[in-house]
Amino acid sequence: MGEGLIPNPPKMYPPEGPPTKLSADDWTLFDKVTYGGLGYGAFVLPSNFFIIIVTCIFPPLGQIINILGNSIISTPPFFTLECLKLMLLPKNFTKIINSVLLTSLFYIPGLVYVLGNIVDDDNYAIASTLYPSGLTTTKQSNK
Repeated sequence: MGEGLIPNPPKMYPPEGPPTKLSADDWTLFDKVTYGGLGYGAFVLPSNFFIIIVTCIFPPLGQIINILGNSIISTPPFFTLECLKLMLLPKNFTKIINSVLLTSLFYIPGLVYVLGNIVDDDNYAIASTLYPSGLTTTKQSNK
């Protein structure tokens, strides 16, 4: 009587583990999401993934998170006086006001502005780690 209740029972993995297709990384990301298997290989999200998602939802909040960066602490109170001082610097305050004004102009200009700022900040961080002394050019004199 119990036979035939499930027309196509799921296939179990053999005792030696999952199929070799998973371990050989022959599956695309779509295959891994659709058929399972995200736990078998490397799945990497960019470091600013959270900021990009928040920016797509509400660009000025993404700009604030981008400005604060690592100054938010992990214990209460999360938002300290140092965070407020950092946000009220003239350069940062101008970025926040610009993002609010541009977002009020039908959302897309503010989104493009804030995503551009995120990319610029990431490029600056990469360049400052690669070239700690800065990118300077020197003139060579012909003697």
